Amino acid sequence: MLDRLLYKGVLPRYAFPTDVATFYVFDPANSRQGFPTFRFTPSQGLAVALSQYAPGKEVWIANKRYTSGALYSPIKGERSRAWHQKRLYYECRNCRYARTQPLAQGHRGEKLDCPACGAREAFGEARYWVRPPGFAHPVSWDEDTSPDDQPARSYATRAKLEAPAPPENAAWTMVTGRVRRHFMRETLLVTNSGPRQEGYTYCTTCGRIEPTAAHGGELSGPHRKPFPDDRDPGCPGGRVAKGICLGMDFITDILLLSLRLDYPVRLAPGFLPTEIALRTLAEALASAACEVLGLEPGEIQADFRAALTEGGQNGYEAEIYLYDTLPGGAGFSRLAGERAGEVVERALEILSRCDCDVSCYKCLRSFKNKFEHDRLDRHIGADLLRYLLHDTRPVVTQARADHACATLAEDLRRQGGASLTVETGATIDVPTIGPVTVPILVSGPGGHRRAVCITHPLTATTPSDAGLKALGELTPIPLDPVHEIKVRRSLPWVTRGVLTALGF
Repeated sequence: MLDRLLYKGVLPRYAFPTDVATFYVFDPANSRQGFPTFRFTPSQGLAVALSQYAPGKEVWIANKRYTSGALYSPIKGERSRAWHQKRLYYECRNCRYARTQPLAQGHRGEKLDCPACGAREAFGEARYWVRPPGFAHPVSWDEDTSPDDQPARSYATRAKLEAPAPPENAAWTMVTGRVRRHFMRETLLVTNSGPRQEGYTYCTTCGRIEPTAAHGGELSGPHRKPFPDDRDPGCPGGRVAKGICLGMDFITDILLLSLRLDYPVRLAPGFLPTEIALRTLAEALASAACEVLGLEPGEIQADFRAALTEGGQNGYEAEIYLYDTLPGGAGFSRLAGERAGEVVERALEILSRCDCDVSCYKCLRSFKNKFEHDRLDRHIGADLLRYLLHDTRPVVTQARADHACATLAEDLRRQGGASLTVETGATIDVPTIGPVTVPILVSGPGGHRRAVCITHPLTATTPSDAGLKALGELTPIPLDPVHEIKVRRSLPWVTRGVLTALGF
């Protein structure tokens, strides 16, 4: 009963920390049969332990290096109970929406259509999902391990919201004409899918575990037990589950923000510009909420997903959710929702006040988002937020457009050679429009010509200049809109696409 009340947040979990995982280092010299003792037992919150103590990870204690290689609990039956309570885990390979469900409602390896982005058979393959009771350094392993022997590292996901948004007739509150908010208490999901998303190989008999991506796995055959056992130190193996995920779920306070867009602005699920724009906006909103409420950074965090609607699948509706990181919630997200107007305006200030090129530690970067620094771009985030606040269409800045044009034109000249003519700033007469300046005009063999223009990542297929749009519609010269991020990050691919279209 107490565990249930704590899990549901009826009792304050910060006073009774239950989501704690321990890393056990055995003391074999002082262990007796059935009564192991430990040299060290450091603990972390389970959400952190899923990364810090993940199988294969190094853990430094007292100037010595230990390696996580087992799931373990000193409480009899707890590890077995965790395995029997396993669930099925589904994650979309396109948009990364995720959820778990009981074994009776699906089967391992099942693929479904994603309920968020709509991608066919992208939701899965379903895997076993286990909440680890604790981790351990196998007693037979040496304290020092060569770094060359370490497998690829893995990290837990951000907390993912499983629950669908409330229906249209629910108590939504408008923040702006394009942003509405709703407060809820729901379950968030944190999962570690192992290196290269291949999961972990787990011996259900003794608890040994290793990344499935590791070379030379030994768990399918006889191996040593991870805990002290003088009578029978060996495990026969044979009862091995491959590709499992480790995770946890928790209930907390959540502020759900629904973002609505219209053509030509789109946030298509699974595309890099969408991820950059929403990741940037989520980080800015979380920082803004902490500033407005006078909280320590990190007491509110945020993530995003495609809305579980037809508009979400088509890129015209997305959701950002802010949540309390304190166990069971502390009401911070509700307060942030009550002051949503201030939070949104402060987020725009955070994105606009810095003088960095893309992002830095003064505006968006932190240790917590260190693996996502390449997904933060304050200019794109600010453009999206201005659109949501003031209905201002995102337009790529002249400086960025000029730099992208110069970079692409130079690469086209280099790759195309003498048979390719590349002009920048050429003027073409368009019927009913008049002279139109073309950023890049490319002429290939046989007199074939193509025009290339730089677009904003959020309006990737539609140039902001009406003359350029008419060029592609009213003249025989095809127009290739290329968004600025694609030039910056995938220049060879863009160049090859233009050359291929010209017959190179």
